[in-house]
Amino acid sequence: MSRIAILSDAHLLMQAERFKDENYRSPRGEISLQNFNQVIGQVVAEEPEAIILAGDMFDEREKGGDWIADSEAAKYWPEIRNELRRLIECARHGVYALRGNHDSAAVLKELEDHLGDGFHFARDEERAIGDHRVFFLETRYRQGDYRIPESELPEAGEILIMHETLPWRGVPGLEEELFRELSQRFSLLFNGHMHHFARSPLDLPNLYSLPALVPSRELKNAFTVKYQWPGDLDNPEVRDSPFGYVVVDGGQVSFQRYVPIQSVVKVEVKGDTPAEVVAGINEVYSALMEREDRDNLWVFVSAQGVILRETVTKETGKYPEIATMAEIDVKARQEPKRVAELRGLDKVMSLAELEAKVMTSLPWPDRDMAQELFEEVFTSDNLSKTADSSLERYLFQKLLELAVPHYGVSAENTDGFLRRVDPLWKRR
Repeated sequence: MSRIAILSDAHLLMQAERFKDENYRSPRGEISLQNFNQVIGQVVAEEPEAIILAGDMFDEREKGGDWIADSEAAKYWPEIRNELRRLIECARHGVYALRGNHDSAAVLKELEDHLGDGFHFARDEERAIGDHRVFFLETRYRQGDYRIPESELPEAGEILIMHETLPWRGVPGLEEELFRELSQRFSLLFNGHMHHFARSPLDLPNLYSLPALVPSRELKNAFTVKYQWPGDLDNPEVRDSPFGYVVVDGGQVSFQRYVPIQSVVKVEVKGDTPAEVVAGINEVYSALMEREDRDNLWVFVSAQGVILRETVTKETGKYPEIATMAEIDVKARQEPKRVAELRGLDKVMSLAELEAKVMTSLPWPDRDMAQELFEEVFTSDNLSKTADSSLERYLFQKLLELAVPHYGVSAENTDGFLRRVDPLWKRR
């Protein structure tokens, strides 16, 4: 039986970024090409007789959603084509490419024209590859739940290559019944797009989820190291690399792991206040700075207890040696619902409802300060008490203390203002 290597989801051109210097590639772009060079060398050493690219190897849009300009792509294509030629030279039955949801049909057709007979762009058709017959089902990907009409499905065959969302572990996607139907029609099913290797997802023994070939900006929770705060920062969770490819040989399917140049680090910080989140980020990054491989980290941060990404980026920016990815996930703290009676209103609302109402009404620059006010001033205790002059005085002073840094007022001017106002409280 012919030996086939199946590669998927390298997302090489997603690394393209806009620079005035058309000869300059970003560090992300450089490391992406270095990884591609290394993993192709590993694939070639497997001596496959055919190579299948199962979608999203290249991209027509940047991570931000903008179309990739020709001048940006031109920085990457010479190296990419050279690596594809290496695959063609080692695979006597050729290289076959399926279009994924990030790929452009025009790009794949251009590669077919440019690289010659060894590179084949296949879409909604069966190809004889050595002594195998492989059907390439072009992606019908859509966000959320979706289906493919029966008229567009292949009738039967040996191997099916597809690039759809598996409706797995709570993720909406292509209807599960369709995967079950296709598993009856084909001996082996290989699905890209999910970025991780899995045998028998959906409890279908002949279905395989393909891994991402190399790390890209489209990681989908793939990481090799995980730091949690609060937690033991001296002993982070370490995982084997989830990146690599699949080899089909004599009916046997194996996952071939690729260890990338960089470590992909996931940082999770959970605090009750923005101040705790800030402290946690600095503790984690201090631990990252102690790593010998700190120059080869890709760090993805999620923070609970803060609503503004700027709060996180301000702290991570203090560590330029660490490559923090821009995709920072923030989420407000979770707390039980508390009810406080608010004087001057004709209804009772929860403190959480008041906080949400205020937050949504403010422009982004003011929300961080408002978050601090709710944590330290507008508490359920303060709002529920019968206010006396001493409490009002304390709350007014606390309000000024929290507000003045946001408006560039010096502590000296604030103290002088409070001294002038203080006699007014004593006259009440």
